Amino acid sequence: MSTTVSSRAESLLPAVGVAIFFLAFGGQGVRNLFGWVGFGVIAGIVLIAAWVIFFLAGRAVTLRRLSLSVSSYILVCCLSVIWSQYRLETFGSALITLATSSAGVLVAIAFPLRQMLDVFTQAMKIIVAASYALELWVSLAVGHRIPPVYMRNWKEVPELYYWVNDALFKGGPIQGFVGNRNPLAFIALLLMLCVLVLWAEDRTHHLRNGAWLLACVGILVLTGSATVFVAMLVSVSALVFFLIIRRLGFYERRFAVRVALTAAASFLLVAVIMKDQVTILLGRSSDMTGRGVIWQKLLELWQQHPFLGWGWVVLWPPWLPLFKNLVVRPDGTPTMQAHNAYIEALFQTGIVGLMLLAFAVLWVMIRIFRVALRDLETDLVPTLAAVLMLAMFVQSFTESRLLTEGNWVLFVAFATWLKVRAESYDFRPPRRAVPGGRTSTTAAS
Repeated sequence: MSTTVSSRAESLLPAVGVAIFFLAFGGQGVRNLFGWVGFGVIAGIVLIAAWVIFFLAGRAVTLRRLSLSVSSYILVCCLSVIWSQYRLETFGSALITLATSSAGVLVAIAFPLRQMLDVFTQAMKIIVAASYALELWVSLAVGHRIPPVYMRNWKEVPELYYWVNDALFKGGPIQGFVGNRNPLAFIALLLMLCVLVLWAEDRTHHLRNGAWLLACVGILVLTGSATVFVAMLVSVSALVFFLIIRRLGFYERRFAVRVALTAAASFLLVAVIMKDQVTILLGRSSDMTGRGVIWQKLLELWQQHPFLGWGWVVLWPPWLPLFKNLVVRPDGTPTMQAHNAYIEALFQTGIVGLMLLAFAVLWVMIRIFRVALRDLETDLVPTLAAVLMLAMFVQSFTESRLLTEGNWVLFVAFATWLKVRAESYDFRPPRRAVPGGRTSTTAAS
């Protein structure tokens, strides 16, 4: 009987993984349908059911499987309720962060990396398909823009709160199921990377993969997100670089990586020096479409609580006076995030939180690229993990989403996977002959 229950739970795990990633990345669409309370109930039921199935399938969580760097940042966020300037909101945000973090741990332990990213890909496909279906329905059947369902009886809906703007056949920008063009574009980018890498790995299902690539490109064009365009440029370039050096020997590959890192650092330096020209080229203002104003105000506030910050919140509560009038958008509604994960962390958790977050991100980035290079000849799936993480890293400088919902779940999943699976392999570079008939081994960089 125990074996039967375990096998049934095992068969349900992929569906659980899809549900977690769908709710994490497409949560705004679910909230637009069922409201915040309805979404909370659905998410709670899914998470509890997921953990029950997880344990029934024979999986287990131990402290050694948790990333110390990521866990330390989570701990500071939760402890900030002690010194928070808005304790009730911080307490609620701490519970949400623990829930999303546990979801990331669950999917990382439940699946090998290939299966986890297969599950992730299926969830992104559902969101992309639902976005096209919703946009088509609004354009062909409704004929006008629609607000979220729970706002349908409001006397006045703010301009930026509308769910779908009936712009599919007007050249965009479209917002899709998630009701926001930037997250929709980023989801399309993540799916495009998944399709490209898994297609290069399997070399099958050409028609199907080609169709999904066209669907992703269509969304990227119709959303017109400059920030996602930069993330796409960087992540796709990295993917092409990985594929080029795949056939090189270990030492030649390491040299190529050093050259690429030097070139990337040079390009970054030039982009910083010529940021005005770069933003104009992207069709955006020099302050990144108002982000400069947000960052300046947050840095001024941070100086009042420099070491531990004001207190952690997942999204800025618009009912608090501090956030209600901090930065008001053109339609009169308050801004709800810093649009930079590191300034967000600095403002909310101070220098302590920023240092922990920066260390966690760098640790995951370095380790995940090291594993990708290690397995490059035999397995492209770690390469996919690396370019997905790179895309999130680039986006984290113009969005705070790395710290919340889908991006955070995937980030925690990668950190946990590095602890659970990737570090269990002992890596040794090949032995290379040196003069005198001896051999030498050089540690991997």
